[in-house]
Amino acid sequence: MPTLFALLVAVVVTQVTPSLETSGPPVQKGALEYVPLATGGVAVVDTSTPDKKVLATILEGHFVTRLVVDGDRLIALETKEEALVLSLDDPRLPRVVRGSAVSAAPIARAVESVTPVTPAAPGAVGTVVDVVGGRVIFEGGVEKGFRKGLHVRVSSQRKVPKPDLVTGAMVEVPSGEVTAVLAIEQSDARRGMAVLGRGDVAEKGDLVELTTEPLSERLFFPRRAPFDWRFGFVVRPFLGLDGTTKPVGVLLDGYVAWYPSTLPLSVTVMAAPFGFVVNGKEPHYPGTFFVMGGYSTDFFEIGLGAGALTGNIGPCFTAFPGATAECEVNTGFTINQHLRLGALDGFHLAWNSSIFSRPTQFVFGVGRGEVSVPLTSRLGLFAGGGGGENGWAMGELGVRTALGGAGAPGTIVLRASLGYSALFDGPSREFLGGPAVAFGMEWRQ
Repeated sequence: MPTLFALLVAVVVTQVTPSLETSGPPVQKGALEYVPLATGGVAVVDTSTPDKKVLATILEGHFVTRLVVDGDRLIALETKEEALVLSLDDPRLPRVVRGSAVSAAPIARAVESVTPVTPAAPGAVGTVVDVVGGRVIFEGGVEKGFRKGLHVRVSSQRKVPKPDLVTGAMVEVPSGEVTAVLAIEQSDARRGMAVLGRGDVAEKGDLVELTTEPLSERLFFPRRAPFDWRFGFVVRPFLGLDGTTKPVGVLLDGYVAWYPSTLPLSVTVMAAPFGFVVNGKEPHYPGTFFVMGGYSTDFFEIGLGAGALTGNIGPCFTAFPGATAECEVNTGFTINQHLRLGALDGFHLAWNSSIFSRPTQFVFGVGRGEVSVPLTSRLGLFAGGGGGENGWAMGELGVRTALGGAGAPGTIVLRASLGYSALFDGPSREFLGGPAVAFGMEWRQ
């Protein structure tokens, strides 16, 4: 019988003990815990028992957002509403009527028509649970004060080596680096979502906390997102308007770039461009290939490498009638250079060039430049052009747009442009050029 009686008591206590939805963090004094309730008031909870029985509810009708224990005192920070009376003598411009009395009935109707909103809890912290389509989804919603329009700070939890404050030994600890300050786009009771801007980064497990700091996105000069790889290509088909056989040409770019996560370096393998023609009078196959290492930072990159040019021989000429024709060589080794001034995903000027080794001399091989101007978080303009000693030239004006992010890993960058392309290697220097419509794509990991 004593056992049965104890079981009945436990069931009754479980049923009468409410599920506590809090409006702020609880505080402790001895075995008692004081919990601010989302429905108003403060619950006094006995934590010395397994069921954590609610002993009393105090300050009912008061919306408390934070509690502080100060010796023998409990300090409750309360959010209040005050009623202001405005005259509608001129409905287009209501004005405050000072000292006017108002009955409780209209105030009650106003309160009932408004959905209560939990204020931002000081020190509220959430955790990134996913990054999808350039958006951060994090644990922590309206219940913790994460409301639409508020700003949140993302702090990286990626492990980095730091010296221990006591022993001085190097240990792996979360970096704590602030990688983004974002505006909450959407939130429900338990989760929130925010959009990443240019240069903003977030990863699963990062901490999210409310802040009043301004947004971290910088449109023109964002820092480089910490991706490790870039893979990309560009296709530029064109019509040879100067040809007599209705030729169709193509200039292709392809590249792979690696950025070590712990070093300000880059390694790039690129074919830019490689060209060919269908239905030309003679073969055309100019190409530019190189491998390059560089020093890379957020707003500056410089590189040096080696590669090769390829192309059909020509033009050909004879020193005098009857002599053997001598043809210009368009295939050989190159020394390549690269320079970028500005942000990779913002405003920048970029230049690629090479020195070409012909059998008898060094000559200028390739020159190619680009300027990029951002318009929005996901859209930008660019203009570029160049030419090569091995028989190609191009110029273009186009747009870039980012999908699935604004530069961080997982971003896909699409590009489209209009321009002019030409090929002119070969013994007779047949010139084939015309309007080009280009399409390109880049993946980041």
